[in-house]
Amino acid sequence: MIREKLLRDPVHDLIAFDLSRAEDRLLLELIDSPEIQRLRRVKQLGMAHMAYQGAEHSRFSHSIGVLHLVRRMLAQVERQATVPTEWRIATMAAGLLHDVGHGPFSHVMEKFFREDHETWSERVILSGQTDVNRVLRQFDPKLPSLVTSVIAGKSEPKWLSSLISSQMDADRFDYLLRDSHMTGVKYGVFDLERLILLLRVHDDNERIVIASKGLLPVEKYLQSRYHMYRQVYYHKTVTSAEAMLMAVLDRARDLAREHHTIPCVDGGTPLFKVLSGDSLELGDYLALDDSILLSAMNLWTRCDDAVLRDISWRLLNRRLFKVMEVPQFDDRQGDYFADQKRKAVEELLSNHGLDARYYLRFSKSADHPYRPFSPAAAGSTIWIQDDANGGELKDVKDVSPTIKAFTESQYTIYRAFFPDSAGGVDIRARINRMLGET
Repeated sequence: MIREKLLRDPVHDLIAFDLSRAEDRLLLELIDSPEIQRLRRVKQLGMAHMAYQGAEHSRFSHSIGVLHLVRRMLAQVERQATVPTEWRIATMAAGLLHDVGHGPFSHVMEKFFREDHETWSERVILSGQTDVNRVLRQFDPKLPSLVTSVIAGKSEPKWLSSLISSQMDADRFDYLLRDSHMTGVKYGVFDLERLILLLRVHDDNERIVIASKGLLPVEKYLQSRYHMYRQVYYHKTVTSAEAMLMAVLDRARDLAREHHTIPCVDGGTPLFKVLSGDSLELGDYLALDDSILLSAMNLWTRCDDAVLRDISWRLLNRRLFKVMEVPQFDDRQGDYFADQKRKAVEELLSNHGLDARYYLRFSKSADHPYRPFSPAAAGSTIWIQDDANGGELKDVKDVSPTIKAFTESQYTIYRAFFPDSAGGVDIRARINRMLGET
């Protein structure tokens, strides 16, 4: 009798694990580890729920989805190529564990930490202090290092890593479909089934390619990615909420540096350590999740510090800063508009009792829908295999005018964020004029 463990997923329906198979038992044990369960308490889309009320899904559900798609993609390509068992298992585990190092509110905290989640994921996987590491080592002592090799793009064969991270991977497939479904928008929908069926391993065993019939599904996939970034990930309300969260964190950090204390946060706690700039042990980092920050902000709405109290209250109650796109930006200096414009707005805010360090924020949102970045790296280019011409490989941009246009359509959005009023006085129109003047 086949014994199965079934997980119900809103995007992929039933995800099955065969309990008679050692590799499936391994994956289930990893799912049950505290490090993966922690991802239930980390939102997949950071502050996107401020714009799309359904965007409450977690990094946990996304990680399960990526694992599921990696298994499906492996099943497809293993019809043409042999994959060593140890690397096959490592690739599945990598799909599940690729985001295990995400901090609170996902990418928002990366800007504050100034350290990417991949670094923390590697620490979780390799540290002898974690259940993830213990489970992997008990299965195979080499498995932790193999998993990190897959995530780092150093798998054998090379194309295994591209199933996790490339121009067209299980990670992107899942987050586009999942985020589209949970936000209620339709921009992220594409023909996943067709794309998986058309995956091929090239004869050189170095890369994954797409059969020539896959051109239209690839076009739709890249279009979906383009629209999701423009309409969801870089939505003006989302970026405003993220800017305010950064302002709250910056204020707490400044208080810690200036006064060696943070309202309502005990010294020595993981939150105090991260806000005061102290180095974090892995255990401290893993103790942080969305609930810790939300609880702190809730307490800050009643603290003595006016800035921390006000911006926390605004954020928790969705009284977000207004947004204005600013046309001028100097990347070399980091200025989002001419220095005199910024100073004029700072003076206006100061005259109304607001500290511009926290009440005038900026963002730069940029994306390139398709950009082959290294012909030698597996997964850096989407290759179409022209079956009519002896299997010749062509960069998808050289076959599709639509995708060629995407390679030339990099965009950057510069935004300023500020309150619409101060002390009962409407200042929004004045700031708009100041920033809009040429």
